[in-house]
Amino acid sequence: MKQHWISLALAGLIAAGASWADSGTLIRATPLKQKPLLDAATVSELPANSRLNIVARKGAWMQVKTASGQSGWVKLLNVRTGSAGSGGGGGLGTLGKVITTGSSGTTVTTGVKGLSAEQIENAKPNFAELDKLKQYQVSSGSATSSARQAGLGAQSVPYVAYTRGSASGSNTDATSPMNRRP
Repeated sequence: MKQHWISLALAGLIAAGASWADSGTLIRATPLKQKPLLDAATVSELPANSRLNIVARKGAWMQVKTASGQSGWVKLLNVRTGSAGSGGGGGLGTLGKVITTGSSGTTVTTGVKGLSAEQIENAKPNFAELDKLKQYQVSSGSATSSARQAGLGAQSVPYVAYTRGSASGSNTDATSPMNRRP
């Protein structure tokens, strides 16, 4: 009988922790996007200090639901996680999280991973974007003139030589032009 009550209490704590949604507060005004993309349609503009329920995370984005019921995506770095007024966490929700995940959820690591090998292999150049960059191109003469006006002058900077390890043992001379960094 005692084991039955312990099992029920444990199940209740697990259910409380599982149903306890992560929450957060916007640290700055942020657009609520339909998809986790910068160029996705904006659902609405959310003011700073808006309270959010965090539904999911994907890369540098969080899927959220606002107090008014709007759903969408915001940039991860615009959200301070944790519930306001919790004084650093604690209570039944945190205990439930510890039981279900082994973590209180108070440690946060933010990172955005790079491209996968498959994404790199399937990458295709965007020539239209490259053409846009050409509008920023300046002539050597124009660059020299701008530098002079700003009081800048040419300086000679020696190459930094380093030894490049090679299996054949060739090009190990640190002063060789082959061992200069580009």
